[in-house]
Amino acid sequence: MGVSTDYNADKWGKLETLKVLVLDTEHFIVFIDHDYDLDWITSDEYDAKGHKDISKHHDVVNKIALLECKPLSHFDEKTIVNYKRLLGEALARSLKDDYAKALNILEHAEGYIKERGSELARKWYLDTAGKTTLMIFLVGIYVWIFRASCIEIFGKNVLYLYLSMVSGALGALLSIIFRMGKESLDCLAGKEIHQRESIFRIIAGMLSAYLGALLVSADLFLPVFSKVNKGEVALVLVGFIAGMSERLAPSILGKIENGNLGKSGNR
Repeated sequence: MGVSTDYNADKWGKLETLKVLVLDTEHFIVFIDHDYDLDWITSDEYDAKGHKDISKHHDVVNKIALLECKPLSHFDEKTIVNYKRLLGEALARSLKDDYAKALNILEHAEGYIKERGSELARKWYLDTAGKTTLMIFLVGIYVWIFRASCIEIFGKNVLYLYLSMVSGALGALLSIIFRMGKESLDCLAGKEIHQRESIFRIIAGMLSAYLGALLVSADLFLPVFSKVNKGEVALVLVGFIAGMSERLAPSILGKIENGNLGKSGNR
C-alpha cells in the first residue's frame, strides 16, 4: 500500500511525528502520526475565519474521537492505516465545511472496521476450532492404530465410546463451519474469549456424542442405531450427528427429565 509523506514543510514546519499524510491544503493539514493517531494543524487565517457551522464541526470531531477509541491492536498495519485515513478524510471534509460528506465517510469507516473485525474474529474462531479438532483427531487415529492394546487395557466399549467422542468433535467442527457466516462475531470482545468459546463448542460436541453413544448402547435412544449390524459404526455415526446438532443433547436431557426417553422407540 502506497502512502504519502510529502507536505509543504515551508508552511507547516518540520513534522517529525508525521507517518502518513491524509491531506495538505493551503489552510490545513491532516495526517497520521507514528502512534497511528489522527492529527491536524490549521493556519492562522483559517482559525481567524472559523468554521461555517461550529456545532456540526464539533459533532464530526466528537464522532471521530469516539471511533478513534476503538481498540485496534489486533489488526495489521494496513487495516489500521486504511481506517485512520478514512477518519482523516472525514475530518478534512469537515474542515472544508462539508459536514454531510464527513458524516457519510465516518459511516463507511465504522462499517469498514466492523467488517475487518468480524473477519478477524472468524479467523480466530475457525483456527482454534480446526487446531483443537485436529489434535483430537490425531489422538483418535493413534488410539485406532493401537486399538488392540487399548481394548486389552480399557475394554472394547470404552474404545468405541471414545471414538464416538472423536466423531462428535468432527461433527462440532462441521457445525461451526456451516454456521460461521451466520454468526455475529466481534473482535472487540478479544481473541481469548473467541478461542475459549471455540474450544468449548468442540468439547460440547464431544460430550453430546458421549451422551448419545451411551444411550444407543443402552437401547434407550434411537433404537434403530442399535439394530445396525456393526454396532461400533452406529456409535461413531450417532457421535457425529450429536456433535453436529446443538439441539440434540438438550432435547435428550429434556426427555430424560420428563421421563419420555425411549417411549417412542418401544411403541
